[in-house]
Amino acid sequence: MATKKFTAHAQRVLNHNPNVEKCTESKIFFKEEFALKVCEALKNGEDPYQVFQDNGFSIRILGKSRINGILGLWKSKYNLENLPRRQVKKAEPKVVETAKDRREKNLALAIAEIDRLVAHPEELSLEGNVSHDLVRFHAIKRVYETKEKVVVKDVLAHYGYQYPQYYAFLQSLKPKSEFVNPLNPHQKRKDK
Repeated sequence: MATKKFTAHAQRVLNHNPNVEKCTESKIFFKEEFALKVCEALKNGEDPYQVFQDNGFSIRILGKSRINGILGLWKSKYNLENLPRRQVKKAEPKVVETAKDRREKNLALAIAEIDRLVAHPEELSLEGNVSHDLVRFHAIKRVYETKEKVVVKDVLAHYGYQYPQYYAFLQSLKPKSEFVNPLNPHQKRKDK
């Protein structure tokens, strides 16, 4: 039997439960109807802890060792020793999306959108005859601006581009007076 003592608060809570006859600092006495309800659940192969919880008991307050002791007493009192052992259902493992999974999912969504834009370049509003690579760079830029969680380097690696190629493309879009030297950002190109 459990050696854990009930606090004054736990005694008040347990004494207010309709399935308890009396609760003292060290013992708890359950009503016969509740004992039969738990025994019926044991016969049906149900979880006795769930029966306790469904009837307003806290497993944390009672303690598993006390519940197991009570179940042992009730099994012997009601001749339930020959019941087959209950098979505990294992909880389904919780699927947690990792950062890598999220990144791969966002990459797949971005690639699908880029491929759609490359297939329909009229949505990009490009002027004149533009090479396939420039269409793809414009599509990458559009997707990067609209989707927050896309890593450009992953997208570029998927299509076989190096980042300096994309960076040069971005620099070519800026007006010449706004050109910034990446090695010396304070130096601006002088107009000729």
